[in-house]
Amino acid sequence: MFATLFQVHDRLRQFAHLDPIALADIDAMISCSVVIPVYNSSPCLPELASRLTEVFSEIAADYEIIMVDDCSSDASWHVVEMLARTRPHFKGVQLMKNCGQARATITGIAMAKGDVVITMDDDLQHDPKSLPHLLRELDENGGYDCVFAYFPEKMHAGYRNIGSRIISWIASRAVGTSEIRMSSLRLMRGSVAEIVRRNQATAVTVGGLILANTARIKSVPIPHSPRFSGRTNYTLAKQLRLAFDNIASVSMLPLRMISAAGLLTIGVSGILLCYVLVDHFLNRAQEPGWISLVTLITFFAGLILLSLGVIGEYLVRVLRELQRTSVIAIRRTVGFASGETMHADQEQVANAAAASVGLIGIEAGRS
Repeated sequence: MFATLFQVHDRLRQFAHLDPIALADIDAMISCSVVIPVYNSSPCLPELASRLTEVFSEIAADYEIIMVDDCSSDASWHVVEMLARTRPHFKGVQLMKNCGQARATITGIAMAKGDVVITMDDDLQHDPKSLPHLLRELDENGGYDCVFAYFPEKMHAGYRNIGSRIISWIASRAVGTSEIRMSSLRLMRGSVAEIVRRNQATAVTVGGLILANTARIKSVPIPHSPRFSGRTNYTLAKQLRLAFDNIASVSMLPLRMISAAGLLTIGVSGILLCYVLVDHFLNRAQEPGWISLVTLITFFAGLILLSLGVIGEYLVRVLRELQRTSVIAIRRTVGFASGETMHADQEQVANAAAASVGLIGIEAGRS
């Protein structure tokens, strides 16, 4: 454990002294697509755009920045539109309804065309200056399929840090990757992004798809920056929901936990039954108590309802897949060249990408 902590500390020290101009080992011919889901973060976007432009001008790589506005209630789309019209590498997508960070990210990945696809948050807690370091890590040891950044110390409230650690611990063990620590700051090869595009499920997360399809994954510690402006849009309830989506999309752990709980309660009931029988034949019990009976009934009723709820979640997911009612409707795009949207240089790939996230309305409002 202490050896691991020292390794993390050494990596953070190396990163802290990293010269962003010393980038000769990064392939100058590489093309990068940065996908950023945007929600109510208009004050952050100009600064984010400036930092990304500075970083990629130093890397000298071909790049595109795709900002997906998840139906924000503030002026985020107007800022995205302005950036796309005034900066040549920036592109914008506006969704017709709020679909959540995961599906907004998948929408951007479906439109990305880079050799490396990068996803990151819009609040500048993921510092763009970490990208050269992560790109180098992606090429280490013969090359990884995906690199996740993780943050040994997060700039969040204490209760949220505790909740995040618990949720990450459960999720990592649910998919059998306790050594992999995930976040929404990730770099993936084009082949992995292609898997995300071709996925046919509507209830899925990017991290779950990556874990289910490749073992060449690495986690890299980087510093976590304070939020540039405003307050987080992620409540504890949203974190729990995202954790369940991550688990349910690639794991049967909830159903197996129900089975284990059922077996455990059967064992406990058997022990209680033996106790009652022995107590009866030894004539020690003069009056049967109702407290134990009510407790057992309440316990088993709660267990049954919990089991039905988890099974119902899986059934609803199956129903949505069959009905295809949960689609991502795009209101308009900006900054995309004609025929460029949705990876349209290959029609089959574009059709598969559209099917993967239920995209509709991609032709409307293109500019």
